[in-house]
Amino acid sequence: MKKILSFLLLLAGVTTFTSCSDNDATYSATDPLSITLADVLFGAGGGDGSIVANTTATLTATTNADWLSLAVNGNTVTVTSQPNTSLEARSAKIVVTASDGTTANVIATQHGLLLALNARTSYLFSSNGNEPGIIYDKSNVDFEQVVSDDWIHLEKTEEGYAITVDDNTGEYRHGTIRLSFPASDFTQVINIGQWGDTFPFAGLNTATYEDAEGNSYTKTVSVVADETDAEGDSYLVKGLMDEGDLLLTLNTRNTDAVEYYVSAGYSPGTLIEDGTTYTLRCLLSVYNVNTGSRYYPTQVTTVATSAYRMAFEWMTDEDANPSFNFVRNDALSATYTTDGIIVCKFTNTNTAAAAARKGIAYEFLNLKITSK
Repeated sequence: MKKILSFLLLLAGVTTFTSCSDNDATYSATDPLSITLADVLFGAGGGDGSIVANTTATLTATTNADWLSLAVNGNTVTVTSQPNTSLEARSAKIVVTASDGTTANVIATQHGLLLALNARTSYLFSSNGNEPGIIYDKSNVDFEQVVSDDWIHLEKTEEGYAITVDDNTGEYRHGTIRLSFPASDFTQVINIGQWGDTFPFAGLNTATYEDAEGNSYTKTVSVVADETDAEGDSYLVKGLMDEGDLLLTLNTRNTDAVEYYVSAGYSPGTLIEDGTTYTLRCLLSVYNVNTGSRYYPTQVTTVATSAYRMAFEWMTDEDANPSFNFVRNDALSATYTTDGIIVCKFTNTNTAAAAARKGIAYEFLNLKITSK
């Protein structure tokens, strides 16, 4: 009997110990707070989100992230994110606590900057009938826009930004579009150029070129209208050569481009030396691909075909500044090729003999006339 009593007391002790362990487990944990909405995914630009709890208890909310601010109103926590100026995404924990002791942890996430602006350095428009230029943009931020002139228009589209311009009845004009995101110190300047009904010949003042050895040269020039041309299609380049002006004439036969040319065998002037008169002849120097010999101006080429004429077209550089550039003459036959050298040479007016020619006076490789 005594042994049975001892066994029952031992069993009771074990039972009591187990029951205490169950009570400790029950009251040491806090019930989770029921969250019905957690709208806390933010773009790089920041903004407001919200957390909604399914409770009537009083809520408090805390976070250790300095880029988040929290405000509680009833069962809703308003979460405000500051802009993320980093290319990296970030996240932070928000702890929501109810007055009944229940809690919930919510993770807020913010994207980093995605600056995916695909813009050319310049956009060029004709004087009228323009199709919009497109700046493609897949960024997740809105850029600040600064347009330099009121004839340039910029509109946000699904693709990015559409550029349009007003018709231009004057000369060539230039403006800029500046897109920036100050939070990341990002700025891109886009040059906008537009041709007008007239070309800015009067603004050209600098000629740059090379010689056959690759040496670079710069000359100050001026371009003026040829007053002897009643049609107004010719201009004179002054200062390029000492002997006279270079005459540029519009090629009305070229309907694909606005091309000006210098007639083959053109002579800007003469030189008298020891009683002999020499004529300065200029043409596009070419190679005979079969013989490898260069073609130089002579008395014979004073009436050469258009295959040797010097051609120029209006172009723009990467900043949309206009320039008047030498272009390869497509009229050349397959026998000839050119490296863009315009050669001017003195020849005796009475003979084409080699002995009557003087040395090369000028060589212009890739001649370009600009306003700077």
